[in-house]
This record gives sequence, structure tokens and C-alpha cells, in this order.
Amino acid sequence: MRPILFLHTFLALLFSHSFTVAEVRTVEFNFYSEKIRLNYNTDLLQVPKPIIEGKNIKNYYTLLQRTTHQLLLNDLKIQRDALALNDWLYYEMLRGATEQIFNGRSNAEKNLLLWFCMSESGFDTRVTFREQRVFVCVYTQSEIYEAPLIEDRGRTFVNLSASNTKADEEGVFLLDFAAKPNGKSFVFGLGVFPGLKPQVEKKSLGFTYKGQNYSLEVNFDRNLVRMLERHPLIDEREYLKAPMSEVLRSSLLPQLTQVIKGKSGMEALELLTVFTRSCFKYKEDKEYFGRSKPMIPDELFHYPYSDCEDRSALYYALVKELLGWPMLIIGFPDHLTIAVSIPDFDGDAIEYQGRKYYFCDPTGPANSAEIGRLPEEFIGQEYEILGQFN
Repeated sequence: MRPILFLHTFLALLFSHSFTVAEVRTVEFNFYSEKIRLNYNTDLLQVPKPIIEGKNIKNYYTLLQRTTHQLLLNDLKIQRDALALNDWLYYEMLRGATEQIFNGRSNAEKNLLLWFCMSESGFDTRVTFREQRVFVCVYTQSEIYEAPLIEDRGRTFVNLSASNTKADEEGVFLLDFAAKPNGKSFVFGLGVFPGLKPQVEKKSLGFTYKGQNYSLEVNFDRNLVRMLERHPLIDEREYLKAPMSEVLRSSLLPQLTQVIKGKSGMEALELLTVFTRSCFKYKEDKEYFGRSKPMIPDELFHYPYSDCEDRSALYYALVKELLGWPMLIIGFPDHLTIAVSIPDFDGDAIEYQGRKYYFCDPTGPANSAEIGRLPEEFIGQEYEILGQFN
């Protein structure tokens, strides 16, 4: 009879619990280069800690709904809009807020508040749990790799609480409760960057083209590097089409524009090819990071090493910005490269939609200006066209 009595006791608490007079407090925390200030009502702190068990977790959500939680959600939305945060950064800001509001409480309570706020922000969420651990999962249509995924009601959910780890081999319980079953999908994308104050860092680069030495002093935004340190691994196409930060654009493009000034289109393309081949040290991700780590252009200037995916992302952005020539992103089983539509040229080409694209490998050989040749080891291999600029 004890379990029955306990359940009756909890339900009595649920329906009879009334919050004492609450007050508005302000929480403040650092978020990348910003200082975030959010107001919340202290009745959030009065909700009794639940036992980590299915019905109790669901009842905990109901109790949170009875609080004046809208004050916090409104402030979160104001900050999100002001800083132009994408879904991932909104989640990170919310995680920072729950850490502060529930300071000193268990990770399970923090994650339950995070789950509640994500749900009330309109996302379709789920909770999984094991022993005293709670995991926040969100519906997504994005391709996610090396993160725990679950399926429920025909939808795929990614475990945000463990998004930087491989799928957990130990089983978890899925809470049979959908707070917003028709909620929106969580989008993992890199097409637009936030409006955070930049954190500028510098890097010196040098290369040689046709016997002339060139030196560049380049600024990039460390904020974007930090953002992607925790970002889940997503489809490589997202990294390839990611723009340069305004800090990097305003630093790098004017210098390269000056370097190619007065040169023919072919010479400009050769020079950009030498730049990406020569200015960065090569090392495969798994050797340096211990895992796959595609980079956006700003990251290339921060880390000491990069590989073919990273050089291709930068090269693609540079040719698009400075020359505007049509390009293809070409994926081989173990290599990524770029093919460019070069006027009046002869070389190794792919014909696609009535146009010839010539291989211009951004990775190597180092210090070489030769273009229009596919590296010998990839001749005859199958490939996939991953993207196009036309």
C-alpha cells in the first residue's frame, strides 16, 4: 500500500499546493561577449523537487505551469530577438539561465526547468531519464551525427543534454508525455550568424606566388569558434555554405582584393588556390581533435591545423566573393574538393548541367599554383556533388 499512499500524497500536493507571495528577481550571466540580464519570479523556486519517475516528472511540469513563468519567457524572447540567436544559441542561453536560477540544485532539476522552458517556447520536446539523471530531447529535421537520437510518434528527437557525445549504450526511460506535440522543429544551421559583439583575434599569414611573397594580417571572430566548440556535428553541407563573419570579411577580403588587383582572372584564381594550400598546416581531424571536426572559415584562422573540408569551405567562400565564378563542391569517399567553371580552359573537368567545371583542389600540393588537375589518387573514384554556386 505504500506506493499507493505515496501517489495519493503527491497528487494531493499537486492540486493543493499554493505558492507563497513571490518576488521578481534578476539573474545575470556572461554569454559569449554579452552580459545577459533576465527577470524571473521566485515562485519557480517554490515548486517541490520531484522524484525522478514518470508520473512525478509530468506532475512537476504541471506545477511549473502554475507559476508566473511567462516573465522569464518574455525576457528570453527579447534577448533572442535582440541578439538574432539561432535555435542552438537560444538553447545555450536558456541553459545558462537555468544554471543561475537553480544555482545549487541538482542537474536533474536544472534540466527539468530547461525542458519546461524549451517546451513553453514552442518546441516539441521529450524527456528521457535514468536513475537520477534527466535528459532534454528536442524534435529536429536536421541531420545530426554522433549524438543520441530517439524516435517517438514518427518524429526524431536529439538529446541536447548529451549532444556532444556518441549515443549512450545504456538504456533510458522515455517519459510518455508530449507538452507540445505539434511544436516546431529545432533547426541546426549555420547559414546566419548571431548579432553578438565580436571577439576579435588576429593571425599573421604568408605565402608565395610566382616568386613574390605576400603577407596578411587577418582578424577573425573568436565568438564563432567558441560557439562551434559545443555545437553538435551536423551535415557537412552546412559548414561549406556558412558565411564568413563580418570581422573576417572586412579584414581578409580587402587585402586579397588588393593582392589580385591588376591580375587576370586565371592569375587571381591561381593566387587564391596558393593561399588556401600554403597558409595553413594540414592535419586530419581525427589525428588532431580525436573526432570529425568540420570548420567554418573563421575557425580555420584559429586552429593550428585544418584538412580538406576546411580549406574547401574557405576557398568556396573566397572564389564566390572575389571572382563570382560558378563552382561545384565535390565529395569523394575520403576527400573534399572544389571544381570551378574557368573560361577558355583545358584540364580535368566534370560536366554538369551543360557546363564544364575544372578541379581546383584547395588543399594541395602546398605552394603550388597548378589548377585544373585532379590529384592522381582520386582519378576514377566515385564522387558526389554536395553543393553548387552558379
